[in-house]
Amino acid sequence: MTLAAAGSPPIAPLRTADFILAGVSGVLLALPYLLPQLFLISWIAFVPLLFALRDKGPGQSYLLGVVTGLTTFVAAAWWVVEFITRLKGYQLPLTLVLAVLFWVYSAQLFGLLALAFAWLRRRSGVPDLVLFPVLLAVFFALFPMLFHIQLGESQSRFLVALQAISYTGVHGLDAVIALSSIVVFKLLSGRPVRGEVPALSAAVAVIALWLGFGFFSLSDWDRQMESWQTRNIGFVQHNTGPLLSPVPPTPGYSRSYPRAMELTEGLADAGAELVLWPETRFIQYFSKPHVRGAFESQVADMGVPLLFQDMEQVHHMAPENSRYEQREYNTALLLNAQGEEQGRYRKIRRVAFGEYLPWVGDNPRVSAWVTGLFGSFYDNVSAGTEPKVFDVAGMSLVPLICYEAMFPELVANATGTATAIGKRKGQVLAVLSNNTWFGQSQQPYQHLNASVLRAVENRAPLVHVINNGPSGVVLPNARILFQAPFGEEAGYLVGLPHSPDSGGSFFTRNPYLFSGALYVLLAGFVLSAMIRRRRSRRGVTKG
Repeated sequence: MTLAAAGSPPIAPLRTADFILAGVSGVLLALPYLLPQLFLISWIAFVPLLFALRDKGPGQSYLLGVVTGLTTFVAAAWWVVEFITRLKGYQLPLTLVLAVLFWVYSAQLFGLLALAFAWLRRRSGVPDLVLFPVLLAVFFALFPMLFHIQLGESQSRFLVALQAISYTGVHGLDAVIALSSIVVFKLLSGRPVRGEVPALSAAVAVIALWLGFGFFSLSDWDRQMESWQTRNIGFVQHNTGPLLSPVPPTPGYSRSYPRAMELTEGLADAGAELVLWPETRFIQYFSKPHVRGAFESQVADMGVPLLFQDMEQVHHMAPENSRYEQREYNTALLLNAQGEEQGRYRKIRRVAFGEYLPWVGDNPRVSAWVTGLFGSFYDNVSAGTEPKVFDVAGMSLVPLICYEAMFPELVANATGTATAIGKRKGQVLAVLSNNTWFGQSQQPYQHLNASVLRAVENRAPLVHVINNGPSGVVLPNARILFQAPFGEEAGYLVGLPHSPDSGGSFFTRNPYLFSGALYVLLAGFVLSAMIRRRRSRRGVTKG
């Protein structure tokens, strides 16, 4: 016989219907990542899972959560199959085995969330309307994903819902979406028990206030931007495949004069004040002096600053043995209008198993094994130490490289650097990405949609330039001003609204405040559960 904790309802057995409900939640969660216009589905997506979790123990809840997670990631991240195929060229059976390992690991996010929810709701005495939103926001914030994801990133087209994240970051939106599901679940579960009506009313009021603020804030930002200046921003969208080693330049071009430079000249002639290139791997500006000299000369002739990315090799003195060692950095570089280096930004947040090995550091045996597994895709890249800001064309340009756009606190810290140094404002976020490893899948679109939230969180315009596309330009209130077609190599010129007096937000200045409050709450819930359990045991002993 299965026993529940004292004072808790008995644990119900698992049924086939429970697994079906868990799978339905997974489908509902995946749909807005695949079709962003279906954003409203996220707000009720957890309802079937919550019905499945009724009266279930922690172990049962874990299994149901894993089912939800597997369904979500298989549907929304099917692109991992193409990623592995392009990376290693394996046959389909082995590719699917590796993909399943990725999906199973990712599904632990939902499995552990469901387990914690089941355990705490039976032991802590915290109402579900508080417990579930806090747990969900914390798990999405802390779970170590290989490809980071937030629930709120499914809302890139729900502009009203995004506005308040300038105060809380995406974690606040995650919590409100979870709150919506638990409210709907309570309303559909039957007549609310005594004491739940005020709590439900308060929960509905929180959701209404969140969306109401968004409605007025969205309109207010539209009005503000009508009086802003326009900066002509050009960017080049390459259309190259994944490269594991340098390949010959396009016929008719050279390393020192690539196709991108010709497109840049066209943008300069059209009036661009700044041009950006996406992340690539083998520009060789740092490694070949003739390429560096040619770039500097050509940019000076155009008279337009150029921001681009390249792999940088640097010799450092190793303190432990007083020997020089070579380190590699993923670096964004700005050449000013005179063709001179204005500064470099070295990528801080690297891709696990692509740019570094988590947990094992520089262990040579493990490095050799990973190189054999991932081939030339793995490159031991050192981490940068600090954000940078470039003063260019009347803007404070904040560079980010690819994967970094997925991390709210990192982007907020980088944006805040512009304000901290000389009290400068007028930030523009510049994200340089290379998503060719994911082919013609949804991943590049999901990456762009995630960066939409970074623009709102920091109330700064954002330009996301993606190799193969779709590149995009986003306004501080989440409106996508321009989106380039996928797979079309071209130079694009966009008039970007910009104010030298704007930039930064409450979240920019306090990126850890809301999430820190959630962590404190969760610690309090766990402490409450432990105290109640101890008291319950004492009561049983005395009895």
